Amino acid sequence: MWMFAKLAGRNVRRQLGNYLIYFITVSLTVALMFAMNNVTYSDQLADKAETMGNVSQGILGVTIAGAVITAFVLGYATSFMLKLRKREFGTYLTLGMTRRNLLSIFLTETMIMCLIALGTGIALGMFIYQGMMFLIMRLMEVEIEMADYSPEGLLLTVVLVCAMFILASAASALYLKRVKIYDLIHGDRVVDKQVKHPAAWLAAGIVSLGGMVASFVIFKEAVDSVMTGSTSGMGIFGSMALMSVSIVMMHIAAARSVTAFMLKNRRFCSRGTNTFTLRQLSGKMRANSVMAGLLSFLIAFAVIGADVSFTQKVSEEMSIDTYYPFDVTLMEDVYNTEESGEEEGSPITPEEGKRIIERYSPVKEEIPYTIYDTGEGYLHSFTPWTGEGYEGLTDTVIKESEYNRLREAKGYDPVDLEGGFLIGSEDASIRNSDFSGALLELGGKTYEYRGMADNWFDIFWIYFVAVVPDEAAEGLEVAGNCISYDLVKDRYDAEALEEELFYEVTVREGDMEYSQTVNDYRIREAARISRNSFSAIFVVAAIYIGIVFVFMAMAMLALKTLSGISDDRRRYRVLFQLGAGEREQRKTLFRQIFSFFFLPFAVPLLSSIPAAWLCAYMIKQAGLAEGTGFIYVISAIVVAVMIIIYALYFLATYMIARRNVVYSEG
Repeated sequence: MWMFAKLAGRNVRRQLGNYLIYFITVSLTVALMFAMNNVTYSDQLADKAETMGNVSQGILGVTIAGAVITAFVLGYATSFMLKLRKREFGTYLTLGMTRRNLLSIFLTETMIMCLIALGTGIALGMFIYQGMMFLIMRLMEVEIEMADYSPEGLLLTVVLVCAMFILASAASALYLKRVKIYDLIHGDRVVDKQVKHPAAWLAAGIVSLGGMVASFVIFKEAVDSVMTGSTSGMGIFGSMALMSVSIVMMHIAAARSVTAFMLKNRRFCSRGTNTFTLRQLSGKMRANSVMAGLLSFLIAFAVIGADVSFTQKVSEEMSIDTYYPFDVTLMEDVYNTEESGEEEGSPITPEEGKRIIERYSPVKEEIPYTIYDTGEGYLHSFTPWTGEGYEGLTDTVIKESEYNRLREAKGYDPVDLEGGFLIGSEDASIRNSDFSGALLELGGKTYEYRGMADNWFDIFWIYFVAVVPDEAAEGLEVAGNCISYDLVKDRYDAEALEEELFYEVTVREGDMEYSQTVNDYRIREAARISRNSFSAIFVVAAIYIGIVFVFMAMAMLALKTLSGISDDRRRYRVLFQLGAGEREQRKTLFRQIFSFFFLPFAVPLLSSIPAAWLCAYMIKQAGLAEGTGFIYVISAIVVAVMIIIYALYFLATYMIARRNVVYSEG
């Protein structure tokens, strides 16, 4: 056994160059896992998570997903390292070693790599963890401090890494137990077969490209449908399915057509070693076309996911002023209180509510206003909420003078109704509804529709409100008594304030009676904390999953390339014997590896352009056009990071392959 351990240690040292990609991938995934596990068990975050929603649960879910992905990466990487050394293991068996001896050597090597990668990954993960906590705290807009490391996070990392290495080793051991010696020694030889019907495959590739374009168009149409409320958005999932199928099919078609047509170009093939390069690529690209398509989709998904996460963050930040225009707003919904069968209204009077608020921050200004109910649903007939099932909906209005007082407090110019009325709503389906020709009859007078109110902000618990002249609201029933408060302090214990303003009511529905907790106040600071916690998890999760996806894709490409080194060495020896010098071999190898790497990378790189445009389009459709510039900047940063990861893996793969494949004249 000691002899096998020494042999395993010597093999690890001898194969250190070939193990570089494997080691980088494993160390980075272990580092990310360690960081996420420590985030999950962070005491600082746990304290804040108790008041910020399901932050810790979200992180735990992301960690589990990351562990599954990491397990797949390790298993795939281990299998490729096994294929890279098939001939070596075949030689061991030929020399008389038993399969059990071979398994002992391989498992010992794996254990050595596990320990080295675990130590390196944890050391690197300490820095990644601090960066991750800094990002989460920054996104939550809470005080940033040095994060403590968690023994639970360390223990979970060790357990998960050991479990994944055991699973990966078990799969490889099963392979070594069943594989034939002949397959180990000769199994890496690939016979390059002539492609049949390359023109048909080219046509299929063009159709697949059209499918990708169509998927973006369908996605845009689905977004428009969701914004208008006409559909539930199933088209979004359909567009993603079409995109994934199109990407895979395009790679299959490209692998079976591009090199075939290029080989027919005599002028191109007569230059240097182009024919050799194309023949090297032809068989490899066809054999791995499905894998390349899947990897391309994963990278594209990582790019799109990162863009969408930051789009959500921008949307949350910019929309909070629309949905929570004032520090605190009392919206006492008289209409819904009566309709829901509540036996009593709020025990917290406006005066008592103000006293509670002032315990947390002095009130700088308060503006009372009233929402009125017309008793009819005429304006609803112009919206999606009309017809069967919506008979009970009635229109609500606010007086022009009271609305202008609110606008003045927000710094907006007053509106001039010119004897008509405006529709105000933050909902896209309302803003896209056609109210032209609407005539609102109130108090014996008729008022014409004058358009949508600009710079609208939410003033009541309802989808839209009509702004009418003051006399038009006279005599109408009150739907809601409201007060907006502008506070002196921007930061205070908003969750404690929100808790104090909750009260319990008894609701009757027919023969049923139950209690319900109600809060008539909208508190902007509480909403900011809640939204920031969700955005922080969403962004960090998208970045984490995206980075793991890119690492996984690049590692698979690198290891797949390196697993064919023995075959490449044999072919480049022939090329050397035909007169190709060292420089020409290097150029040929560079083109070969670059082409193989670039094929699954090109589509995500190009798809980042329409993805960024679609994210900016969604922001614009939501009425937040000023945030589109930030979306393009974030998209450019995401692409730049992806290119850096790609370049590092490509260069590492090329350097390892060059050292093992290129023949020198000396």
